Amino acid sequence: MELLSQLTVHRTSGGAIIQLLLGDITALPEEYAVDLLVVSAFPGDYTPVDGTIIGSLHRKGISVASLADHKEADLTAQLGCWLSAPVDQDLQSRLHFERILCFESGHLSAKPEELVGNIFRCINTFAFNEAVSSVALPIVATGNQRGEAGNVFAALLDTAIFWLENDLPLNVIRFCVIDGDDADTAKNIFREKRNAYQKKLADTRDLAPAAAAPPPPGYDYFISYAHVHTSEVEEFVKAMKEKNQGLRIFYDRSSIPAGGQWIRLISDAIQQAESVIYVLSPQYSKSDVCWDEFQCAKLKEYRLRKPVIKTVYLYSDKELPPIMGIYSYIDCTEGDLQKFRSAAQQIS
Repeated sequence: MELLSQLTVHRTSGGAIIQLLLGDITALPEEYAVDLLVVSAFPGDYTPVDGTIIGSLHRKGISVASLADHKEADLTAQLGCWLSAPVDQDLQSRLHFERILCFESGHLSAKPEELVGNIFRCINTFAFNEAVSSVALPIVATGNQRGEAGNVFAALLDTAIFWLENDLPLNVIRFCVIDGDDADTAKNIFREKRNAYQKKLADTRDLAPAAAAPPPPGYDYFISYAHVHTSEVEEFVKAMKEKNQGLRIFYDRSSIPAGGQWIRLISDAIQQAESVIYVLSPQYSKSDVCWDEFQCAKLKEYRLRKPVIKTVYLYSDKELPPIMGIYSYIDCTEGDLQKFRSAAQQIS
């Protein structure tokens, strides 16, 4: 295993490292041991095909299919991923990882670079576990799933930097490549992203206080909800303002343009909010947008070490993920608008 490049991301909780490694991710040496190994597969298909990571793991004594039969956490319905139980201690000592996070990437027609956000939604969900501080992953969805390695890796690296800057509680993220051509491509991309990040840091340090932008006005509440419940949420906001007309509430995302900057703008709005209200429903837990908003607030809560999140249960969700269900909530099921309006006045 060869270290090709490395980047330190600065954050309030201390530096985090991103590494680019050349070598077999299923044969990590002890110095590159990780808690979590990320693999990708087609939904429900863990066939150990030669030339794939799942095939290589199988030859080393790990059946991903068997791990799938005894998942420790299953988010396939929401995010298309699942977490394995710890692998055998002997295998841990030889292969130098503890668990597998399997990301089931979908159909060949999907653009792999569009799946990168979901990969990190999966990683982020389990990063709050104290047993997970380091992750290794290949440039996923570029083998049998036919993704273009350069586009995928650029998106992976941008997303890793973003979440680490926002205090994702990981100490190390290791990207692994094995193919020579892919390694050259990844190394060039890594150098460009590292240089851009270091320039951004330098520009921030050099910015004179007098030239800095004024602080944003901020919000009392950021309301996160599935788009299908817009009409109910409008009633909720109306009830909040009936009690306190001066409340500053962010709930309309329509002014935020789609694209790569979307998550940064949403994160900025959440960082400016005193509290974040989640309107829970089955549609909420299956929405990529809602997961991003939830995880941004979860990281803010983690960083500040104080409650930020409030939840309102609007419609029953039998598959509500534990990370969302751990909070106490106001029960307004099933879509009871009177209870929902009362909850708004109770919160405000």
